[in-house]
Amino acid sequence: MINKLVEMAEKLSEARKKDPEFSSRMDEAAQGQAPRFLMISPIKRSSQDLQLFNMKMGDVFHGTRVSNEPLLSPSQAPILFAGPASYNHEFPEKRGVILTFEQDEPEGIIKESLESVTLHPDLHGLPVIVFRVDYEQGRARIFAHGMGRNYESENWLLSRVQRPDELDTDTLVLICSDSRVHPPITPKGLPMAIQTLGGYLPKYTGFDDETLQLDNFFENWLSKENDSQHILIVAHGNFEGEGPSCGAGTASLNSDTIPNEILRSVIVQLENAARPFESEPARTAEDRVKSLSSAIRKNLLTYPAVKAVVDSKIPDFIKILLMDTISNVLSTTDD
Repeated sequence: MINKLVEMAEKLSEARKKDPEFSSRMDEAAQGQAPRFLMISPIKRSSQDLQLFNMKMGDVFHGTRVSNEPLLSPSQAPILFAGPASYNHEFPEKRGVILTFEQDEPEGIIKESLESVTLHPDLHGLPVIVFRVDYEQGRARIFAHGMGRNYESENWLLSRVQRPDELDTDTLVLICSDSRVHPPITPKGLPMAIQTLGGYLPKYTGFDDETLQLDNFFENWLSKENDSQHILIVAHGNFEGEGPSCGAGTASLNSDTIPNEILRSVIVQLENAARPFESEPARTAEDRVKSLSSAIRKNLLTYPAVKAVVDSKIPDFIKILLMDTISNVLSTTDD
């Protein structure tokens, strides 16, 4: 499967380069990113949300909500939510926060999630755009609320709605929130995805926090009988010679210079996780995200639901891949 993914990413990149609009976006992305929206998607639908709203390279910075669970407060979800939201705060042309929910998710989950958004200091003043989505039909409808809306942005997003490609429920991708990188398409369709700064996943804590929600997700998803399931850890950066590095990886090389307290605490966590996998301090962001990927793989194995099935899985059940930030071309590692 891995070789097929690499081949598909290469072919898709070549096709995109022939598209004038996409080629222009690649040129812009090489200079940096300025996404207009922070999108917080359920794990199961993260990749589909990008297609649902016809989002292209550079359009949205991504956070993550565990499927069928409310978005937790910033203090309970520093990696899935608080970190990406604080990183997004630095972008100049923010138009709002997009929250998506499957059409049958209870209203209580939506209201709890909205409350969590209001608790993040770096999101104050931003409109919050909430959708209930029928992914099979490619339909979305606005969930009305009184916590700050932007009708122009709501209508613009509704005008872009289209039916996304099929979901690959056998593949979970851990990838950065960066607006320039998208979860790689698989032979079965669009994978599920957890999108965080650097693609980082924390150790399981056993407390009532984001890691408990994540373990519940793993327990509901993973099966000893399904040998087609994969977890792909995708580290991105300048892996083709002349592109930008991962912003979170770069920040982790000088974390003491980050003024935002929420963001600094998350970046320090990434730095501390990566360092044990470095024979000497990382000199480049590319070195850092490679060591961080090893830390992520180790952290995955602290989740009870993952540990319970890992011995029954194929050797490549958890695999690390490298992605170039601009081309989104994949390459393998020697892990």
